[in-house]
Amino acid sequence: MAISILVDSCCDVTPALKNLLELRVIPLEVRIGNTYSHLDDETLDPQDFLAKMKASREATSTACPSPEDYAAEMRATDACIVVTLSSKLSGSYNAAMMGRELVLEESPDKQVYVLDSQSASAGQTRLALFLADKIREELPFDDIVRETCALRDKMRTMFVLEDLSNLIKAGRISKAAGVIGSMLSLRPLMSENGEGEIICLEKIRGTANALKRLVQKVAEMTSDAAHRSVRLVISQCNCAERAQTLKKDLLSACPALEDVLVVPTCGVSTVYANDGGIVIAF
Repeated sequence: MAISILVDSCCDVTPALKNLLELRVIPLEVRIGNTYSHLDDETLDPQDFLAKMKASREATSTACPSPEDYAAEMRATDACIVVTLSSKLSGSYNAAMMGRELVLEESPDKQVYVLDSQSASAGQTRLALFLADKIREELPFDDIVRETCALRDKMRTMFVLEDLSNLIKAGRISKAAGVIGSMLSLRPLMSENGEGEIICLEKIRGTANALKRLVQKVAEMTSDAAHRSVRLVISQCNCAERAQTLKKDLLSACPALEDVLVVPTCGVSTVYANDGGIVIAF
């Protein structure tokens, strides 16, 4: 029985990585006010989208796939595991669950599991990589689900953003925190709280210092892990050179890291990470 991996488009993958992992991607929609909307798929030009966001005074938002969007992809598989962005940040998980119900009404024996990543962006990519490894090992469906949930529960997602405006407009962080950050050039080092909600760990002056602190935090958190046993994913929004420098620093400071994969943000991640944003998951 072939097991497929389905992800929503907040999972940051290049076309090559998508093909390598044999992912089925269900796109969200990105919007700028009432003047622009586009599916978050391969036809979206990230640079053009960033330019449009910067030029517009209207709020940028996203819209999740419909239950039928998910159901159509589920029907096309023998069995599937779906990775969605955090249910605390989007309706994508609920839409996938409703799609699952539609499919199981038609085919009660079909194996479909919907995983709330309790993360986003690089976190979803990290889970998709793990799933692909386990599927190649030909583990039973239930074992793959169990092991992936275990990884999800211990995985950490952290990020440093230069522009918090879209997170503020979307209600993900308080306006007061964003204003303070802008006025004082503070860069919040942010994370998830273990349940998919965004929290601020520290406020640090300047992007370079925030990234140095990020490296220190990863070194601390992986200090007890075995040598070269941890995979880390970096999602970068229009800052490839910064991400490569961060990768080098992480590998130098963290002996536990086996590999660091750098990917560009897709449309949904670009909305919230914004220009210059860095997201990591490990």
